[in-house]
Amino acid sequence: NFDCRNHIRVIQSIGDGSRIYICGTNAHNPKDYVIYSNLTHLPRHEYVPGVGLGTAKCPYDPLDNSTAIWSEKGNPGQLPALYSGTNAEFTKADTVIFRTDLYNLTSGRKEFAFKRTLKYDSNWLDKPDFVGSYDIGQYVFFFFRETAVEYINCGKSIFSRVARVCKKDTGGKSILSHNWATYLKARLNCSIPGEYPFYFNEIQSIYKVPDDDTLFYGVFTTSTTGLMGSAICTFRLEDIDHAFAGRFKEQASSTSAWLPVLSTKVPEPRPGQCVNDTETLPDSVLNFIRSHPLMDEAVAHKDNEPVFYMRDLFFTRLVVDVLDYVVFGNHLHYTVYYAATNEGRVYKVVQWYNDEGVPGSALLDIFDIMPGLPITAMEISRKVCFIIFAHIII
Repeated sequence: NFDCRNHIRVIQSIGDGSRIYICGTNAHNPKDYVIYSNLTHLPRHEYVPGVGLGTAKCPYDPLDNSTAIWSEKGNPGQLPALYSGTNAEFTKADTVIFRTDLYNLTSGRKEFAFKRTLKYDSNWLDKPDFVGSYDIGQYVFFFFRETAVEYINCGKSIFSRVARVCKKDTGGKSILSHNWATYLKARLNCSIPGEYPFYFNEIQSIYKVPDDDTLFYGVFTTSTTGLMGSAICTFRLEDIDHAFAGRFKEQASSTSAWLPVLSTKVPEPRPGQCVNDTETLPDSVLNFIRSHPLMDEAVAHKDNEPVFYMRDLFFTRLVVDVLDYVVFGNHLHYTVYYAATNEGRVYKVVQWYNDEGVPGSALLDIFDIMPGLPITAMEISRKVCFIIFAHIII
């Protein structure tokens, strides 16, 4: 039976790379392990505290979209932690952005308790599908799509999001004691500009080039209930930070429109900012962030237009390569996108900028990798010119 296998959903290198953290569905009973990177088991005396139960670290259902990232530095007590976005219940009623308990690996003592998003609160998370997570500086960022609570009065719609938590977050003293005290989220805008912009609302995949924390590359689709189309959009970290530094969004009552919060109503210190000890935050800040996790302004995509878009196409995954050349003294910079589809093809798109800084892009090739089957996982190798590893769920 497909469901009753142990589908490994998280693989993360930890420490010096000699060990890896893995978490699997374990027949709808999530379980995690730490093993050597050569795939052999650790001896008993190297037992890693906190490992054994995989709930909230990886999903129950192998088909669920989830994400996780191992963070070595910047956490409370400078202790290592796993950050995850997944389903924490078999029924899928409890979706969560989660950080594990933090243990002193020498003594085995638990130093800090887990942190999570508020349970069953649609303002924090509403049926999300997670596509990626990144540890950058003092934050961990999560990318996902979810039901748009701010649009619900106009009918159900899915929006793409980026959420952020401070790694130093230890929750509030009494309010939000087991929850994030710094959780914020903002909409990602991938659209064709115009008087009436055409939106690609549903993020399907996110990619960041290793060692470059300034840019994120994503593939987005329209709703599958109407005109079908896909786009590639790029987002800058500075634009994400700008959205999180902007105005908050609120709904005064259940029948009211969602509007920006007046700056005079925002308490100090500003909610969502990293502080040395979140347990010292006043109740006014904790109560505000509990009811105002959503930012008013969407994150604008780079150049205010997609890199590439096409109708009657469903992109599922994306990997990116950045190429730099010097030819006759001229510095040439190209970004190459490999976007996979639900029909087993890979579209190769290149982007460049002219001397005036105006972007251009072109479709270079289409590879028929797995005809008729969706490509659900893809990696790029820079040692060889280009390699795809595709995992197909039938």
